[in-house]
Amino acid sequence: MSVLDTTEVLDVAGYAAAVRRSLVDLGPELVDDLTDDLEADLAEALGDERHVAHGRGVLEQFGPPEEYAAELRAAAGLAPAESRRRVRLFGDPVEDGRRLGHWALRRLRAQTWWAPVEAFLIALRPVWWLLRGWVGFSVLNYVLGGARIEFIPREPVRLLVLALCIVVSVQWGRGAWLQSRSVSWVGVLGNATAVVLLLPVLATVQDQTSHRDAVYDSYVAGAFHGGAPTTVVEEKPMDGVVVDGMVVSNLFVYDAEGNPLSDVQVYDDRGRPVRTTFDNGLEQYWFPEATEPWSFVSRVDSDGRARWNVYPLQGAPTSEFTYDDDGMQVLPTGTSPATPPWPFAKAPALEASADAEIAAEGATPSPTPTTAP
Repeated sequence: MSVLDTTEVLDVAGYAAAVRRSLVDLGPELVDDLTDDLEADLAEALGDERHVAHGRGVLEQFGPPEEYAAELRAAAGLAPAESRRRVRLFGDPVEDGRRLGHWALRRLRAQTWWAPVEAFLIALRPVWWLLRGWVGFSVLNYVLGGARIEFIPREPVRLLVLALCIVVSVQWGRGAWLQSRSVSWVGVLGNATAVVLLLPVLATVQDQTSHRDAVYDSYVAGAFHGGAPTTVVEEKPMDGVVVDGMVVSNLFVYDAEGNPLSDVQVYDDRGRPVRTTFDNGLEQYWFPEATEPWSFVSRVDSDGRARWNVYPLQGAPTSEFTYDDDGMQVLPTGTSPATPPWPFAKAPALEASADAEIAAEGATPSPTPTTAP
């Protein structure tokens, strides 16, 4: 646009006339339909005291008349002007989206109620930058096989990736990065993707949290956080092993001498397996002074059946698990389950019983008489 042309559109009337000239190929009736009340809308937007206070002129507020006219065409579903029409198989979605966004924003700015709303949204931009970075991290974590979507990951590597995603998002929002036209489409695509995926990602986190809470509520899942027990008590009958009103996740067995025993199968008085977990290894459990949660795996008997009553339960930190084709949580090939830390290395030894003393002296204890049924 020449200096003379710029001077001619400094006021509302000149700008509106320039817009209509750019639409002249559409015919008078269609031009009137597209630009009906154009002067009034422009004047109302420019007359708002907030725009005046910021020194917004007609060109700064609405851009070149040709672009404004092109956005009117695009919003009405019309083809570009003959002088600018290019033969192409596919349109430019980034450019078309940018034009549509500019057109919608100009229409909104023509409304008196939009100015305070826009000011409020601008004040919230740093919050959106943080959310955008978190959504980007969550998508990247899922693509790379992350087991869960968390607000703040516990693993140092994932925490570092989250920090990098937030830095990129903030720097882009501040205008420091991704501003070149050659890569601007990356920013536009990332912003649109974050808007579309924000609610699904939040819903996924909510579902996972609700599922974990439901499991804890159903089985009275008490957990240890940093060594301090959290007790959850339910009034209805429950499964699992409860000690002092708190469900325990594992059992550690010691012999009469106080030595730890492994691979101990525990049954109740009716021959039923005594289980402490009922989630088939999907949940996470905290131990005192643990830096991250653990997940358990079952033992397998000679018939190939999974056994969850063999104590102490074995497993590994949850970050070491992966998922198989059936969606089950498994340890990678070549990784063996380990035993969690024992509560103490040796339990108090028991006082020897009378039978034990007789056996130690080499005598044969007399059998206990039985009563006929």
